[in-house]
Amino acid sequence: MNIRTRISSLLGFVLLTMMLSAHAQDATTVDAVKSRLAERLPGIDVTSLEESEIPGLYELITDGQIYYVDETAEYLVDGSLIRLSDRSNLTDARQGLIHAALIEEIGEDNMLIYEPEEPSNRSITVFTDISCGYCRRLHSEIDTLMDAGVRVRYLLFPRAGLGSQGHDDLVSVWCADDPQAAMTNAKAGGKIEPRTCDNPVESHVALAERLGLRGTPLIYTDSGTKIPGYREATVLAGMVNDSTPLAN
Repeated sequence: MNIRTRISSLLGFVLLTMMLSAHAQDATTVDAVKSRLAERLPGIDVTSLEESEIPGLYELITDGQIYYVDETAEYLVDGSLIRLSDRSNLTDARQGLIHAALIEEIGEDNMLIYEPEEPSNRSITVFTDISCGYCRRLHSEIDTLMDAGVRVRYLLFPRAGLGSQGHDDLVSVWCADDPQAAMTNAKAGGKIEPRTCDNPVESHVALAERLGLRGTPLIYTDSGTKIPGYREATVLAGMVNDSTPLAN
């Protein structure tokens, strides 16, 4: 083995050792932060803890929400992390992905879905209520979404709470012989025939609370974008069809 080959081998070994050492140090730091966090917030369920883009600041995911904590676990930040170079809201982007995964756990069998005439794999998921004015407005534009090849998946959220008339109305819609037609009729102000059956409304409400819903409609595109509040159907269709869906 000539001197150049020996030096190259030695450099490779040194670089590998440095990489492994750095990795071990990173893991040790994360474990240390997690340990300190457990001391300051006993019982916290840490879904994920990892380094953020800012040195010394760690991204903490717990119960579907994102927070940031420093290395000492003395300070916790509840807010958005924005990268000024491109004005990207890194927190919203990450949270959309996390929430999308939680939504998929519900399963489409437990959603009220409107399908376009032509089969499509593009969709939006909407937390909706019958009495919500902007929910009604969005529903009145549902044909625009269908024509654009966008499926609409409804999750049911009675704004007046469980046990309210709004809750009963959503259950009646779900339990109707034709739930899609019943929802369209209800949102147009039509009479709702009382019905009861096994239904997912309580699980939808529990998910909404976990996601921090503050009002309806709350919309998620299949690319992981979270949209609080109403958007015109043409805008939504463009957002969906100009994006790439998340991998299942």
